Amino acid sequence: MSLDAELGALAAQKDLVADLVWRLLRHPEARRTVALLREDLTEAMIEEIVALGSARSLAANCSVPAEVRARMAEHSEPAVRCAIAASVADDPPGLWVRPADDPDPSVRMFLAMNDHLPPELPARLAADPDPGVRSSTTGAMSRTGCAGP
Repeated sequence: MSLDAELGALAAQKDLVADLVWRLLRHPEARRTVALLREDLTEAMIEEIVALGSARSLAANCSVPAEVRARMAEHSEPAVRCAIAASVADDPPGLWVRPADDPDPSVRMFLAMNDHLPPELPARLAADPDPGVRSSTTGAMSRTGCAGP
């Protein structure tokens, strides 16, 4: 097993002490694992992860606080907004609207693949002007049982 893989596996351990989590943030592979999987991130750890360039992995972590998800939904990088769109629930309320109205079609495509959408949103995305978004919505509608347009 490589050192990267070992540090990544260590970063995923649930009972890891905070001091060791902080140390793992300095290693890129372990940092991505911490950002993506840990449910016990402090506000300071979250800020450090963002500062170190792992905002995309953090955005895909469903355990981060609602205010962090809301901030990530406004991130300048489309890849970060895509990660939010793929995993977001409507917390904080109204968060669905941001990726649904995103000017980047890839963000709307990732939203269309989200399994947690309310029934009206796949129908809205099925009428999107971008063909990629519309085709992504077809799979989402079949998963949720929504009727097509």
